[in-house]
Amino acid sequence: MTPRRVVTGIDAGGKSYVVHDGETPGHLNDGFFVQDNIWIDDPSNPDPAATQDPADDPRSLLSSGVEIPVDGSSFGLLTFMPGGGSVLHTTRTIDYGIVLSGEIDLELDEGEVHFVAGDVVVQRGTQHAWHNRSDQDCVMAFILFESPNYA
Repeated sequence: MTPRRVVTGIDAGGKSYVVHDGETPGHLNDGFFVQDNIWIDDPSNPDPAATQDPADDPRSLLSSGVEIPVDGSSFGLLTFMPGGGSVLHTTRTIDYGIVLSGEIDLELDEGEVHFVAGDVVVQRGTQHAWHNRSDQDCVMAFILFESPNYA
């Protein structure tokens, strides 16, 4: 399922309106996880009248493939399929991860932590990996803030 995303903006007359209402433009399914890019915020270009969609990028916003703008953020949903996950990696971001459904394990250099729906993690630029060892999908929301002080 691709989530519905609603984006608002301001028209030439200064009125708020819906710029986008529909599927997320940055949808990726690699067989191990499904990623939906929701938004990238670039504080150096705050234009609520813009109609170009920063999340409309075929590359993965939640990986090292795309850099978040300085002092910017990104928001996305990841669905880790059973047996899916990531390799150990480090990001230049502070990540807020929220488990919406299912369960997942966070691997760190020193041990692992098991998460279930409702749990949250504050990932502060440390080396980590995710592993879904269950027989159900695990859906997580991630909000990432660029921080040059990490990695």
